[in-house]
Amino acid sequence: MQLCLVRHAIAGDRDPDRYPDDGLRPVTADGAEKMRVAAAGLKTLFVPDLILSSPLLRARQTADIIGRALKVSDIRSCDALASGDGRALLEDLAHLGLKRVLAVGHQPHLTNMLSLFLAGTEEAVVSEIKKGAAALVTFDDAPQPHGARLEWLIQPGTLRSLAKA
Repeated sequence: MQLCLVRHAIAGDRDPDRYPDDGLRPVTADGAEKMRVAAAGLKTLFVPDLILSSPLLRARQTADIIGRALKVSDIRSCDALASGDGRALLEDLAHLGLKRVLAVGHQPHLTNMLSLFLAGTEEAVVSEIKKGAAALVTFDDAPQPHGARLEWLIQPGTLRSLAKA
């Protein structure tokens, strides 16, 4: 199975006065536009069967942008992407039985999950996953800790360049 991890697009700044519930902090207009272009670049590399998204608004908005660009309408909420529970995400993936899944989440959770998938612990692998970046891992067997290999990690500027190529 292939899993593409994507960090949500650029969102509004944390501001408890403006967003008392941080889960309702939205993607900015600039963030949405950059993600639309990055998603067009992502489409040249990976198209999933399903998109999983953290239920937080900025992740769901990002998943919707990607879904439109990649023509994937099956977008499902996944609490493990909001909580950062990589083991729960692996269990969810195992039950799906799909070949290609894209998951939209947050930092530092995505870095920790990537490390768990590659090395078996959340602290072993340090990576920079900017807003709008994507990382593709492949599990040859059932999704499990230390069961993946990294195919690529592409920052958003490079994804946008791919869209223009």
